[in-house]
Amino acid sequence: MSAPWGLIAGVGLLTMTACAAEVPAPGPTTVTSTTLETATSTSTSCEVDDGTAAALEPVLTDKLPAGYERAPDTAEDTGPTDLGLAAFLVGGPDEQAVLSGLGYRRGYRRLWYPPDGGGDDLIVHLYEFCDAEGAGAYLRHTRERLLSPLWGSVEVDADLPEDAVTLLQEGDSGGESFVAVLRVDGRFYVEIGAYGGPPREALETLLARAGGLSTAQVDKLP
Repeated sequence: MSAPWGLIAGVGLLTMTACAAEVPAPGPTTVTSTTLETATSTSTSCEVDDGTAAALEPVLTDKLPAGYERAPDTAEDTGPTDLGLAAFLVGGPDEQAVLSGLGYRRGYRRLWYPPDGGGDDLIVHLYEFCDAEGAGAYLRHTRERLLSPLWGSVEVDADLPEDAVTLLQEGDSGGESFVAVLRVDGRFYVEIGAYGGPPREALETLLARAGGLSTAQVDKLP
């Protein structure tokens, strides 16, 4: 894999500090939500960072993209993702406040890579919030950050549902491009990152990979 994991995490999840002022400060949060293990009509108390991140594993997509191998969920900071790890991987000083204020309950990440080591990695971030409002706010939060001058991404059209946000960060000459597909399904936030190059020739392939994986992940959710 050509992209270091720290870069993957940063590009996929780094949050703008300016957005943090718009969300409540961190602290104990309990809201009415639904459990993964029960029907969606069953209301229960939801706590921020409730220590049950591993319970998300059964709803992570197990679809294997063509020509890829799945990395172990214990590799490179993938697998269960609690509030502290999610904030650390983003790197922003206010990210823990952002996630906590939006009702981040738990998360899980999974990585696929081509066996030839070509660097065209695919990663899924599945985050569960206490309610749909929190998940939707986090999608908007991430979109604003990726469109900022710091990252220089642009929004592009893709053959995906209207609620999907597809962003492209095109690499310099000879460098990799990055596609992010952001989606929300109820209280679940889904982010797919796809890497490849050279830039222009790889665009359609990147879009197809990221879009297909996002659909597979949304379809797996309860």
